[in-house]
Amino acid sequence: MSVLSVPNLPNQSLGLPIAFVFVIIAVYRLGLIIHRVVFHPLSKFPGPKLYAATYFPYLYQNAIRGTFAKDLLKLHLKYGPIVRVSPDRLHIDGTIGYPEVYSRRHDQDEYAKIPETYGFAKPIGIMIAEKEDHRRQRRLLSHAFSEAALTEQEGYIKHYVDLLMTRLKGLAEKGASVDMLRWYNFTTFDILGELAFADPFDSLEKSDYHPWVLNTFSTVRSSRQMMFFRHYKYLKPFFMTRAMKQDAKNRAAGYQLGAHRAEKRLALKDNTRRDFMTYILRHNGEGDEKGMTHEELLINARSLIIAGSESPSSVLTGFTFYVPQNPRVYQTLVEEIRTAFSSEDEISMKSSAVLSYLHACIEETMRIYSPVPTIPARMSPGAMLDGKFVPKGTIVCVSNWATDHNPRNFRDPQVFAPERWLPAAHPLHDPRYASDNHAGFRPFSAGPRDCVGKNLANGEMRLILARLLWNFDIELVEGQEDWAAKQRVFDVYEKGPLMVRLRRRQVA
Repeated sequence: MSVLSVPNLPNQSLGLPIAFVFVIIAVYRLGLIIHRVVFHPLSKFPGPKLYAATYFPYLYQNAIRGTFAKDLLKLHLKYGPIVRVSPDRLHIDGTIGYPEVYSRRHDQDEYAKIPETYGFAKPIGIMIAEKEDHRRQRRLLSHAFSEAALTEQEGYIKHYVDLLMTRLKGLAEKGASVDMLRWYNFTTFDILGELAFADPFDSLEKSDYHPWVLNTFSTVRSSRQMMFFRHYKYLKPFFMTRAMKQDAKNRAAGYQLGAHRAEKRLALKDNTRRDFMTYILRHNGEGDEKGMTHEELLINARSLIIAGSESPSSVLTGFTFYVPQNPRVYQTLVEEIRTAFSSEDEISMKSSAVLSYLHACIEETMRIYSPVPTIPARMSPGAMLDGKFVPKGTIVCVSNWATDHNPRNFRDPQVFAPERWLPAAHPLHDPRYASDNHAGFRPFSAGPRDCVGKNLANGEMRLILARLLWNFDIELVEGQEDWAAKQRVFDVYEKGPLMVRLRRRQVA
């Protein structure tokens, strides 16, 4: 043996063990894929084999590209109402998912929410609280959203709608194009800041976003992207951008600022206010029932602002995109509003409730442009679903966007047709839509965990839109035609500006 050959001995001796390790890993991965596709309990559910074999396609489309919420419709059309989209996840059409998953009776095992979906390590607030804790918190929060409470809160809401109209009138007089997304966000966040914190964000006053609101928007996409990196930790060092790291810090800072504002409201000694906290604190610990903890009060205040601001703003913006594009719909709606009242002062949350065509336009907006494109996932307790057993721990989810755009549920789903929501006795009812399946239309979710603030949201949207169309004629600025189609979804729509021209209404 030559001296020169000696240094090669370690490489030769290490080669076989390293190769053996790679073979073992490859065999294990192949076996895992075969198990997931062929032998896994979810293998009886249809779906693309690649999605069943690995988490990557679902996570990449959902968390990185932001296209999954819309791409899912193609999967439902090909595979049916229940589709397997990852090794442990099923997506379900709302016509099945809402009655069987989200609306289960109290005596049935619950499909529980998943804390990690919301970025929390454990259930705390009403968004993810476990069954009994959710029931307790929901009972307390319901006082803040009762009909009596809404009547008393309308003064706060009207103040900000008045301010919105004043700002828009000023912009209309200048002849400038107006970004309605921006102004709707200002309004809904100011209203919820007032109702939850007794501390508005002053966006309408300053005609600009509050830093806390900007922080909330900026961290939405990165929170979804972190879901991808939780599954593929080894990719994190290579693809975790500086912006994502900063967003994580901003998210933590946002929680702190939200908690600080809530603390200030809890310390406020003002019994004359009629905001959320007034009603919650009045009934907290009432009778034999356990009240909300201090920590629960803080996190619920923040959650109510985000949920109660972004969703109505999305609907208002979607409405302003779709309605002016349909001259027949626009003229019918304007005529209804302007003939129902003799002055703007008559328009209120209550009086606008009689506007049946406005209600139909809002419903159709929420169908074609759902404020929550995908409902937060649930985890199966081990239960039957559409006649098939879903093992415990399986993640199940409903996509409102896919359900509401499915031609099996709605005729001409890409057509904006408010007439589909009008009762048969209405003169504008269109019998072509009589076969539409409304069972899966649940923009505010369904069951005991549906949106506690849906009545507030509906009343607020009616008031804003009725007064907007009382005061202004609206048209889209050219080039906005694909505003909705090009949006990606990271829990919520990644929206761009919606530019319109406003003209003050000419009153004879």
